[in-house]
Amino acid sequence: MEQLSRIKARRENLHDLRDLFRAMRGMAAAHVQEAQKALKGIREYVASVETALADGARLLPDSAGSSPVSGAGSSGLVIVVCSDHGFTGAFNDRLLEKALSRLDANRQLGIIGQRGLLLAQEHQLTPSWSHPMATHVGGVINLARQITEKLAHHVEVEIIFARYDKGARYDVVAKQILPIDPDLLRGRGDASPPLHHLDALHLLGQLTEEYLFGEITQAIMESLASENGARLQVMQAADRNAGDKLTQLQRRERSLRQEAITAELLELATGVEAIMKDNPA
Repeated sequence: MEQLSRIKARRENLHDLRDLFRAMRGMAAAHVQEAQKALKGIREYVASVETALADGARLLPDSAGSSPVSGAGSSGLVIVVCSDHGFTGAFNDRLLEKALSRLDANRQLGIIGQRGLLLAQEHQLTPSWSHPMATHVGGVINLARQITEKLAHHVEVEIIFARYDKGARYDVVAKQILPIDPDLLRGRGDASPPLHHLDALHLLGQLTEEYLFGEITQAIMESLASENGARLQVMQAADRNAGDKLTQLQRRERSLRQEAITAELLELATGVEAIMKDNPA
């Protein structure tokens, strides 16, 4: 009976764990839905800014194939967007691995997300800066503005993030945001320069800031959705595993109970047989 009591305790613990897994799964699914809704608008916003930037670049006589704004410093930067919290499987490992493959002597490393920072430290890496990751949709805009301000002294910036895909899947993507892609600035070759009231350089400077802000916002939101998608899959797998273990424990418990009943019956039968021998008819 002692073994039965241990199995019962394990079964109760597994039930509690399944409740926790399901709660975390529900939270992750809700965060994925929120991020998905926000991503639609962000992608449209970035596309609009890119179109405006391509149109505005025609205001400069030497705009063809060149970036109007490419940073005011001389160093490169690789930004990797990781997570603050765990239970995401290999999510952060894949992102940091991609970032490390893009580093060289002229590129600094910037890390978003405490889990990414911990992994970098395990690789004996010290980033130029690090920043906590947004844990919900409402924190993305403020984080994106803070990261955009860090780009002032860099002429080359690449951002590594997890692009969200349907079914809680994601792809690890490396995107160059500085200098601005010349193909983006060419836009429609037959378009005329837009009408404007601001100085051309001032206008393009503002558009470039909006472009960088939009690209960083999208990368952070994509990674936030992907992070929670990865967590959703991990929690689903954990719930299935706990369910399988519960089934095994229930079978073992039934087997032990049957063995106990059989042992009691045998003991009873032995006792009856002994009594009958002592008291023959």
